[in-house]
Amino acid sequence: MNAAKSVSDEPAGKARYTILVVEDVVLVRLVAAEQLRHAGFDVIEASTADEAMRLLGAPLQIDLVFSDVQLQGSSLDGFGLARWIADRRPGTKVLLTSGQVPSPGPGGEELLVKPYKYPELIQRLRMLLPLPPDGD
Repeated sequence: MNAAKSVSDEPAGKARYTILVVEDVVLVRLVAAEQLRHAGFDVIEASTADEAMRLLGAPLQIDLVFSDVQLQGSSLDGFGLARWIADRRPGTKVLLTSGQVPSPGPGGEELLVKPYKYPELIQRLRMLLPLPPDGD
């Protein structure tokens, strides 16, 4: 489990949010986490939906879950994880990503399609979290 929280060099007065990145491919997870830290977010990482559910059950501040749809070694895929979050943590936002599942997903979910670029990721996050205009 890689649940270490990152502290970023964020300007004073800027909104702070914590994002849980759920991705089974280590390199993809590390790149996504680094992009989010660069944008000023605190980041927690999980490699499976099961690990994410354990973290979401703990008394941690998690404002948004950024998850891949296809998660090897998990009891749930990203869609199942999103439903689990909606049932148990309804205030937590979810952004799903996939390179193999078309957007919208089977339940109408909007996906950030891989490969995505950093500005696309930040734009989608701004739609879900109230970020300052110069947050990137």
